[in-house]
Amino acid sequence: MFELETLQIIWWALICIIFACFLLTNGFDTGIGIMLPFAAKTETEKRILINVLAPHWDGNQVWLVLAVGALFAAWPIVYATTFSLFYFPMMLALFCLFFRPVGFDYRNKIDDPRWKNFWDWGIFSGSTFPTFFLGLIVGNLFIGLPFSIGELERPVVTATFISLFNPFSVLSGLFCCSLLVLHGAAYSKLRTEGELNKRLSQFIRMSSAGSLILFIILGLMLWLSVTGLFIDSTSTIQYQVGGWLTNYQVFSASYLLPLLTGAALISACLFSFKSAILSFFASSLSIIFAVLTGATSLYPFVLPSSSVPSDSLTIFNGSSSAYTLKVVSVAVLFFVPLIFLYTAWCYRKLWGRLNSTFIKENNHSLY
Repeated sequence: MFELETLQIIWWALICIIFACFLLTNGFDTGIGIMLPFAAKTETEKRILINVLAPHWDGNQVWLVLAVGALFAAWPIVYATTFSLFYFPMMLALFCLFFRPVGFDYRNKIDDPRWKNFWDWGIFSGSTFPTFFLGLIVGNLFIGLPFSIGELERPVVTATFISLFNPFSVLSGLFCCSLLVLHGAAYSKLRTEGELNKRLSQFIRMSSAGSLILFIILGLMLWLSVTGLFIDSTSTIQYQVGGWLTNYQVFSASYLLPLLTGAALISACLFSFKSAILSFFASSLSIIFAVLTGATSLYPFVLPSSSVPSDSLTIFNGSSSAYTLKVVSVAVLFFVPLIFLYTAWCYRKLWGRLNSTFIKENNHSLY
């Protein structure tokens, strides 16, 4: 069987894959929720967009549950420290998420424009704030987090909610929102017709351009102003401006990842009026390459410490034992392919384009 270090690297890759799958599936329905009040001009168009994501939005949460469970199993101290550091934004995100299922079910209970408009903005809030907080959390990983490991080998956290807001993390949150709007618009374009379908092309162009600009700005900040950690040849943790780019110097082929992210964003924009399937494929690739770019920059760090850099948690000192990793690896080999299979089956069976005629014919059975 694999050695502990090999298992740790495998689980780092697995969690990256699970996180990417979460963004790919839950990302498009979150993106639709963000653009709902702006992309749809009529009540019928709003219902079309809502019912584009209706068959899948709750099933997509499986990837979130799997990601959190994998984090707890593979990196328990990372799990504990993360929830201590980001407790308040995570709770805010959770409370905002309540608006989504309630909004889907309640908006058509009363035929009043004010009632429906309230729930439309509720769905918008329940999609936007959790997405922004997700990007905020990822952005703070690059800034470094105020924690240390105490005498009892427990994390000592000194972070406050306000301290999580800094220029880099805020831009990271906006990048996450823009990227998922792109993904949501591209997916919606596959499932809609008419004027709404044409309007979605404009959202693809705007969000892809915004994502590309923010991605470039974030890259320049990592290079020129953000202090990053890296491990030198003596296995000592060092920190300097541009330190997060060290891995790209060691593994020169990894420079392709940010370039491919940019290329995918440009492709999504170019295909927006020509091919819905290619635009969606490009938006999916942009998410995958963005996740790989961030993971490559951080490697081997998982939670960098700004208070005591030597106490930073990596995939090596923050993981479970070899036995635990072996056991959960067996579980993953069974459950992850199963999730892929039933997810693919659901999408295949529930596929189809939605239009105003379909909404009217199924008025009482749809959201």
